[in-house]
Amino acid sequence: MKNIGKIILLVLGIALIALGIKNFADLPGQSDMLEAAVYLDEAVILPENEGKMVIIHGKPEMTAPAYDEELGLTLDTIKAYRYAEEYKLTNSEQLEYKYGWVAKGQKSIVGKASVGEFALDEKTIAGLPADSEYDSFDAAELSANDYVLGRGKTKEGAPTERWWVIAGGKYYYDAFEYSGNTDIPHITREMNKEIALEREGAKAYAYKIYTGAEGQEMTIAGIQQGNLLVADDTLGPIVKDGVLSKEQILSANQGGIMGGSIVFMLIGAVLAVLGLRKPKVKAHTTYDKEQANQ
Repeated sequence: MKNIGKIILLVLGIALIALGIKNFADLPGQSDMLEAAVYLDEAVILPENEGKMVIIHGKPEMTAPAYDEELGLTLDTIKAYRYAEEYKLTNSEQLEYKYGWVAKGQKSIVGKASVGEFALDEKTIAGLPADSEYDSFDAAELSANDYVLGRGKTKEGAPTERWWVIAGGKYYYDAFEYSGNTDIPHITREMNKEIALEREGAKAYAYKIYTGAEGQEMTIAGIQQGNLLVADDTLGPIVKDGVLSKEQILSANQGGIMGGSIVFMLIGAVLAVLGLRKPKVKAHTTYDKEQANQ
């Protein structure tokens, strides 16, 4: 099993290093694409720009809110990032049982938005920052889905700014542990076990959203396709705070790619070294040898 783990680390390390090198190699071509982009002082659709990369700026305006189809929840934003947790058994040793929330994944959810005359595609909207905790849930939707809204807690039990939509539970539970040791009265063991089983399997969902400060403009680059601004497949979504010039967009994009590539290669190198490192062999003392010969 240890060898399999080392092989996985080595493969992941090599893959990350290769990705970093590829990003560096692609940088000149990506810079050329942005250099050739049409910079628009106003976000208007011009026939001569069809199929070309254009750079626009303006405040994204919501035309349809984000909707979480899986949970049936409408979110008053154009971009949300969902966090999911499940309350489950986290450790059990020698009849000691510990329960708590375990992360179950994240998901980006987008609505519809426009800047000027351009409608933004989903990839571009997904590139918007989501950094504000969301708590403005629709009470009717929560009730219809039998959800409960609960405020998050730290490990120490202090309230946080995050609000969780609870499915299959009554509130955002504290971490819980109990002992099945027979030294503890039977009624106490059974009561604690019942509490744990009642909570086990509850799911919690929280969201961070894009809000956009009043009047805040964004600079966005993409391909003009009809009335859509579409993120380029190679460059991905390019969405920057404020009104930036073409030169500033180029500089920011180059810096982001170079920084990300370096991080990929450093992490890859660490994983590769861990994958190649030989386990330490415990040195046998004279005492150990004497004991073995007896």
